[in-house]
Amino acid sequence: MEYAETNEALRSSSPTGGRFWRKLKFPDSWGIGVGVFTALLCLPIVAVLIHLTKAGPEWGHLVETVLPRYLINTAVLVVGVSAVALLMGVLPAWLVTIHDFPGRRLFSWALILPLALPSYVAAFVFYQGPEAAIPLLIWLRTNVSIEAFLKTELVIRYGLLILMMGAVLYPYIYLACRAAFLQQGRALIESARCLGDRPGQVFFRVAIPLARPAMVAGAALVVMEVINDYGAVHFFGVPTLTEGIFRTWFGMGDKVSALRLAGIVMLAVAILLIVEQLLRGRARYVEAEGTSVPMVRKRLSGGKAALAFLCCLLPLAIGFLYPVGRLLHWSWLNLTSDRGVSLAFGDSLTRGLTLAGTTAVIVTIFAAIFAFAVRLRENPLRKGCFRLSGLGYATPGAVIAVGVLVVFGGLDHLEVSWIPLFSGTVFLIGFAYLVRFFAIPLQLSRAGMDRLGPSLGEASRLLGRSPLATFLRIDLPLLRGPLLAAAMLLFVDILKELPLTLILRPANFETLATSAFSLAKEARLQACAVPSLMIVAAGAVGLLIMNRWLSPANSHE
Repeated sequence: MEYAETNEALRSSSPTGGRFWRKLKFPDSWGIGVGVFTALLCLPIVAVLIHLTKAGPEWGHLVETVLPRYLINTAVLVVGVSAVALLMGVLPAWLVTIHDFPGRRLFSWALILPLALPSYVAAFVFYQGPEAAIPLLIWLRTNVSIEAFLKTELVIRYGLLILMMGAVLYPYIYLACRAAFLQQGRALIESARCLGDRPGQVFFRVAIPLARPAMVAGAALVVMEVINDYGAVHFFGVPTLTEGIFRTWFGMGDKVSALRLAGIVMLAVAILLIVEQLLRGRARYVEAEGTSVPMVRKRLSGGKAALAFLCCLLPLAIGFLYPVGRLLHWSWLNLTSDRGVSLAFGDSLTRGLTLAGTTAVIVTIFAAIFAFAVRLRENPLRKGCFRLSGLGYATPGAVIAVGVLVVFGGLDHLEVSWIPLFSGTVFLIGFAYLVRFFAIPLQLSRAGMDRLGPSLGEASRLLGRSPLATFLRIDLPLLRGPLLAAAMLLFVDILKELPLTLILRPANFETLATSAFSLAKEARLQACAVPSLMIVAAGAVGLLIMNRWLSPANSHE
């Protein structure tokens, strides 16, 4: 009662103050739920950050020996993979958007397929590159010097890893840049041509500067994927910060030092996000209303058409066609020579599909409810919770996994009779997936609600319906398309997630990702091709469904 009187007095003191306090109404049950749920999502991240101030028994040894190497390797991969992904993503996006040539319609959707291929699966195929160079390396060691042998092997291994990861991750940049080029419209490009600029000058002087925010955003996603990667760098023997977490926790048994390494990874991601905001935060790229008209593509023929075809084919061949072709070949050899091994993946397939499907549905429902609760009363607190709830997507899976272990391990050590044991259960993996991927269905749910507008919900509440009834009877049925797309994307991401699953899986619990990785570590590449192809097939189907769902929005197509 006292709170209500004080609030009413403050509201009536001034018009400005009234508007402010109307936004800060006393929290209802929806607001309390938003706050509690956001706190749960942030607990693993906070648990990791707290350990930044603590040093484990092996920390001094790590700093003197391997930490500089972890940092240098991570930086080299970030710079190299980003550069390769930009080269492979920007030019094809420009070509399929502005020009017309044989195969353009096929490339417009096929260029996203490398996203269906997890980097650790591509590493199984590309690792044969260093093996093919063994005769050259032996010759260098015999006839030149050991130093030349070591340097050449290092260049081949790092270069092939950078090329492979760039070819798998470039679709992030391709999708962002293509959307930016479509939004620029015909007016700016034709104006540049009328002023005498050649096609190359239009690309570098007009298209690239205007697409810079999209390029930065796509490159930021690529960098976060590189930092998060464990399988590919482990397979190529390139230790990074993420692999250092595995080595320190499970190899050396130093949990505190591993948590400090996880905190360093978190700081690196935070610095990346701050830099990304600074690079595009002050810039504004806006077209005058009505100037954006459908793009009329310039027809290419002869040598120019062939060159455009090759520019689009090259990244697709490196990032998808070649590795999938090798996997198909290995799978055929495995099926014809060792059928028992292939049939053993039934349990992994069932567990992986069940875990991914169940978690995708539950997380998507939670995200839809969360987005509705934030939209119900958009005050600063709920907007802040909305932003904080998506932090997990910018956090590497290994970091979230160790944070979840710390939080639930602490609960297990309390030994309270009414609190169940969480360690070593599937619930722990499901919660970690919730923290890691909650931002995907949340953003799609919010985008779908923004398209619906507030009028239907307001009309429902004026007719006496409660917020819950409004959500169940109006918002949820109308959001069926975005929620299905979000669930499909979530299913694909969970199915191919490796570092988080490796850390948190219960004993003898194998998914397709862990089965493929374990077999590849044992050099059983033909056997690992079967679960790898299952992951790729599920990812490709999910991406194509998502692309189909988004295609009506691309009016320029």
